[in-house]
Order: sequence, then structure tokens, then C-alpha cells
Amino acid sequence: MFKRIKVSRVNDHIWLMNDNDEGTGYLVTGKERGLIIDTMNGYENVKELAETLTDLPLTVVNTHGHPDHIFGNIYFEKAYLHPADLPVAEHFYEEEWFKKDILKEGLKPAQFLPVAEGMSFDLGGIILDVYELPGHTPGGISLLDRQDRILFTGDSINVHTWMQLPESLPMKDFLKSLKKVQGLRDKFDFILTGHSRQLEDACFCDAHIRAVEEVCDGKNNNDETYTWFGGTCMAHPYGDMIKIVYR
Repeated sequence: MFKRIKVSRVNDHIWLMNDNDEGTGYLVTGKERGLIIDTMNGYENVKELAETLTDLPLTVVNTHGHPDHIFGNIYFEKAYLHPADLPVAEHFYEEEWFKKDILKEGLKPAQFLPVAEGMSFDLGGIILDVYELPGHTPGGISLLDRQDRILFTGDSINVHTWMQLPESLPMKDFLKSLKKVQGLRDKFDFILTGHSRQLEDACFCDAHIRAVEEVCDGKNNNDETYTWFGGTCMAHPYGDMIKIVYR
């Protein structure tokens, strides 16, 4: 039934949904509700998929407004997104390829509800706290699952974190956001990113922050040219195939 999205279990109440290696979403369940973190590309019905895993009512939250995290919102009535990323999401919803290839007959994107730091999603026994993490996009967020000691980071902490996009903030502003994450470091041992294939050790987060610091401090002698669909920029490697991409 689902050809693109492959599901694997992180633990007894968290599922990882890998959408054709192009984006990753998650289902987290408590005793009362399920929370879908990012709905991926929209080619397959993530709501129907989640309903094969749980019969709990579902809430949706998007870590940021990029297409590979929000296009699956077409299968839901409401989704939480930080208001600073509304222009980002609305831009992609206006793209012709979205209307032609993703938007199904009779469906429309979910109504956005505001999410902000200080909010929590109480699923019944499992609580996820929201922390703002602007940088990759202005309204990026992370979600901290204190019980499982997991931080869901979206694309702000990722194998290839893109900071060269028009909507990306300056690197020094991004570093300020990451310093806040560093302040939470005693509360999580693992991370799950917007493109994870499995549970990842939080030491990746530490290396990520050091790499952004190096870029900000001009320690970029080993940086390399990086070509992407928008042109050419720079990439700061800090591990095996791991990079911070920046203007």
C-alpha cells in the first residue's frame, strides 16, 4: 500500500517514517494522543499510514515550512507551524509543481495553527516541549521528549544543514539558537533529525555546534565549493560526509 514511506520503530511508542530517503517524519504516541512530527512530501497519505500504527487521535506539528516537511499536510485539517515560517510554507504551496504533482483532487493544505517556545504537546504520559531554533528557516523549532531523552531537530541539526537559502538567517544568528540547544544538553542523549534513518547519538549535536562556531570564527581553510540547484556556495565539512552549507 505504501511504496515510498518505510516505517521503522525507534521504541515502543515512536515510529520513524522514511519517505523515499527524501525526508523523515515521526509518530510519537502517548496514552491519549499521537503526534506526527513533519508530514514529508505528500505523495502518500501519511494520515492513513499513522492510523495503521495507532488508533489514537492525531495532532500534527511541522518543524519548519519546507516542502519535504509540510506537503503531507494535505491529509489533515490542522497543523502547527511557527508563524515566522508561514511565508516560507505559503511560498511553496503556491508553486505550480505542488499544485500539479502533490495536491490531490478535493484536498487542500491543513490550516496552520501557531506554535511557539513554551508550548508543550501532552500526549498522555509523554510530553514534548517546544523550543524555537531559528536559522535554517526563521521559524524552525525543535521538540524535546524528556522521558525518552530525545531531541527532534528538524533540519536545523542535520547531516547537511543548508544555511545558504534565501530564508536562512545569518550564521551568527544561527549560532545563538544552537547555544540555547547546548543549554538543554543535559536533558537529551539522542537526536532525530528531519532526515534521520535511525536514532542518532547526541554527540552529533555537539559536533554540529562546534562546526557552526568555526564558520563564524572564520576557520574555513578546508571549506569546499558546494553546488546545489540554486547555484554555488560553500560547505564546511566536520565529519564523514557531514557539512554545514552556507553563503
